[in-house]
Amino acid sequence: MYNSSTRITGQATGIDKAIAGLLVAGVTFVLGYTVVRASLAANQPATAATADDVEVIVTHQGVMWSDVSTQF
Repeated sequence: MYNSSTRITGQATGIDKAIAGLLVAGVTFVLGYTVVRASLAANQPATAATADDVEVIVTHQGVMWSDVSTQF
């Protein structure tokens, strides 16, 4: 007996279109991410900053919040 529900008609179903859309979105994301990372890497300066070039000062939380308590 021939079952017409199992025959292949060559038309894409909604699930096929959703899977294809996710595949295209994934490939687009990976290519875009790669292009952005490559362009950012190309724009970096040739010489790296040494520890002597950068001074980072981290204060204690009590010092940062002391101004808040005196303003009100």
